[in-house]
Amino acid sequence: MKSSPKNTVAILVFANSSLLDESRKGIPHSRQLFDELTDDVLKKVEKTGLPFYLCDERQQIGSDFGTRFTAAIQTTFAKGFDSIITVGNDTPHLTVEMLLQSHKNLMEGKTVIGPSSDGGVYLLGIHKNKFDAQLFRVMPWQQETLFDTLGLHFLRKGILHQLPKLNDLDSTKDIQIILDTKQRLSVALTGLLLRLVRKSRAERTPYLVQTISGFQNPNFNKGSPLHFQ
Repeated sequence: MKSSPKNTVAILVFANSSLLDESRKGIPHSRQLFDELTDDVLKKVEKTGLPFYLCDERQQIGSDFGTRFTAAIQTTFAKGFDSIITVGNDTPHLTVEMLLQSHKNLMEGKTVIGPSSDGGVYLLGIHKNKFDAQLFRVMPWQQETLFDTLGLHFLRKGILHQLPKLNDLDSTKDIQIILDTKQRLSVALTGLLLRLVRKSRAERTPYLVQTISGFQNPNFNKGSPLHFQ
């Protein structure tokens, strides 16, 4: 963890442990993947040269996402920074260049927002004097209206810079979507994602074979005939 007070901008990585991510996102055998995702984003953050902090469930305070996220931002601002760039660990196509661009825009007085394909956000760059904790806490977090709501809120406070739209990894189906985008990923992440795809397919196969065999069984009870109108 870096904590130099000389810099006016800090990066806050707000992410859960791999154990909690695997449980909440319902992706089987994914602990190694989420460990790698956290390592990957921390390496990118470190390359910016900016101070950064990792806040997982051990440091988070509150009973809901909005409260925990708001508290983490307030804690980071209390360390003496004027602006914060917040990111998670579930957007593998986030780049060092995007983080540096966000820093540049913050230094120009702009708010920065990175929209996710599901309507959420993967990055938010905000100034302390534009941060309203009470309103921030009740934003529609983890809902598809979040990007629009945050965008309108911060547009009223000044100039807003929008980053490219990226895909988050929130479910098993997102793994294939991220692989299909053909955007660059680390070798380690690509290997883990491909391994999970293969495991998912392999685990579905016995069920499909059993279902097909059931329909082919001559003693299978077909039930009442269907009627179409």
